[in-house]
Amino acid sequence: MKKTSLHLLLTLCALTALALSPRLLADETKVTADLLSTCPVSGEKLGGMGAPFAFTYQGQEVKLCCKGSKKDFDKNPEKYIALIRAADKK
Repeated sequence: MKKTSLHLLLTLCALTALALSPRLLADETKVTADLLSTCPVSGEKLGGMGAPFAFTYQGQEVKLCCKGSKKDFDKNPEKYIALIRAADKK
């Protein structure tokens, strides 16, 4: 009886997780594009130093002129995200 209850509970948990998976994955795939043509950290034109260093921060695409700018971005990400989002509204 205990094994049957345990199996039933595990099956129910697994089915619940499967049912919620598409919703959870859908939220992760929504990324707002970074429309800036310059690096929000250095002000350099993107592409001037090679391909931009791109990553996603809390659903916002971020493009920096180089990987080295990531350290400065990480010190105050809200500042740079605000610059990116302000440009997106223009």
